Amino acid sequence: TERVQDILKWEGEEPEVVVLIGTNDIGRKREDVLKGEFRELGGVLRRRTAKVTISGLLPVPRISESRNGARWRINMWLKDWCRGQGFRFLDHWDLFRGRCDLYKKD
Repeated sequence: TERVQDILKWEGEEPEVVVLIGTNDIGRKREDVLKGEFRELGGVLRRRTAKVTISGLLPVPRISESRNGARWRINMWLKDWCRGQGFRFLDHWDLFRGRCDLYKKD
């Protein structure tokens, strides 16, 4: 959250912020810890601007639906949480699920 504050300090009075949520910590941290971190980030953003868009998680290609389950649960929670916070939420899950052709190898 300190990094977010540093980035936004030069962005004027009411910046529009788009946050891309990644999947690196899923599997490394418990879901309740991740949710707490999202809430903390949301609080920082709310104090700085009302124009927040959260770009949701993408399913990981070429793994089973069951292995993507934690990502999907977090994504659905984020969607509901964003609605409650007044944040916009971009839900890409169904567009990317099963579409390996939309992914490029690093």
